[in-house]
Amino acid sequence: MATEAQIIGHLRKLSERKDRPQCDDDEIPFYASCGNVDDSYQMGTDDGEIMLAKALIDALDNGADMPDLPD
Repeated sequence: MATEAQIIGHLRKLSERKDRPQCDDDEIPFYASCGNVDDSYQMGTDDGEIMLAKALIDALDNGADMPDLPD
C-alpha cells in the first residue's frame, strides 16, 4: 500500500512530464485528428492524468482551488 508521501511524489513526477497537447483553432488536440482512434484515446487519457496531477500539485503547493469534479 502506498504512503501519502509516495502518492505525492508520484503526482509531482507525473505533473512534470508534459503540458497539454497542442490544439488547433477550434481547441481540438492535433492528435485527435490523426485518424487512429486507439492512439488518440490513449494520448487523451495520458494528458488527462497529467492535467489532474498538475491541478492537485498546484492546490497542494500554492493553495489553488481543487479541480472541479465531473457532473
